[in-house]
Amino acid sequence: MNTNKSVLVTGGTGNIGSAIVAELLAQGYQVKVLCKDATSAQKAQDMGAVAVAGSLTEPQRWLEALTACEAMIHTACTFDEQMGAIDTALMQAVAGHASGRAAPLVLVYTAGCWAYGSHDEVITETTPKHSVADFQWMLDNIAWLSGKENIDLRVVSPANVVREEEHYLPPILSWELERCGHPVLPADEAQTWPLVERKNLAELYRLVLERGRQGEEYIGSAEHRAPLARLLRQLSEQPIECAQAAQWAEIYGTWTEGYALQQVFSSDKAIRELGWQPKLFLNLD
Repeated sequence: MNTNKSVLVTGGTGNIGSAIVAELLAQGYQVKVLCKDATSAQKAQDMGAVAVAGSLTEPQRWLEALTACEAMIHTACTFDEQMGAIDTALMQAVAGHASGRAAPLVLVYTAGCWAYGSHDEVITETTPKHSVADFQWMLDNIAWLSGKENIDLRVVSPANVVREEEHYLPPILSWELERCGHPVLPADEAQTWPLVERKNLAELYRLVLERGRQGEEYIGSAEHRAPLARLLRQLSEQPIECAQAAQWAEIYGTWTEGYALQQVFSSDKAIRELGWQPKLFLNLD
């Protein structure tokens, strides 16, 4: 894909999406960002993108903005009880709109590591998926989109996404540290999570846009076995409270079941086929 082409990004002012927007703009892309309110619109404009007024729940109001775009990168999610139904309706609207295009719409769809469930072996793109129930809709929508004409579907499955500015600590661990006043883990102190820094992940999205193959999925994981207890001890000397998965589900929702999964990922496919370079960032020795 030529870098003078136009891309629409959903969730473009969020954690992952804003990094993608910055990456695309730096590479010369014309970027449109779906914005649900004036605050999001200002953020998009401050980044140098074009703000498109609209929401995930009313795609008919903004789909025309997609007409002049060669691609759409979808990172947004409402994270409420209706998130699956909203995403399904949105993808149906996007596919319907794309059916009248002269050329296929490149659609980079965001799945996630929790769609795989727990595995004892290293997870690759060919590993069977056993999704956390709250996110099964991602797999259903991918399967549905795969059969649609004029949709060039490519899937990115990120590990748990962290920010350099937040000491690479997964957000929920920061929330719990603030809420409880001491570190908290869903399982035990030996637990590890696969992590990827959001700017590094944004590079993967761009490469999938430029070099990805239709119908293919690419896992984005850098620190495959990040030791959570050691991460937390860099920020707090308080004892770590463990086995809090059930409480997390009560406080934040059942979607947090994903944090209790046993997972180690491989990003060899993205490295081999796209030239992505996962960046290690933990120095805990």
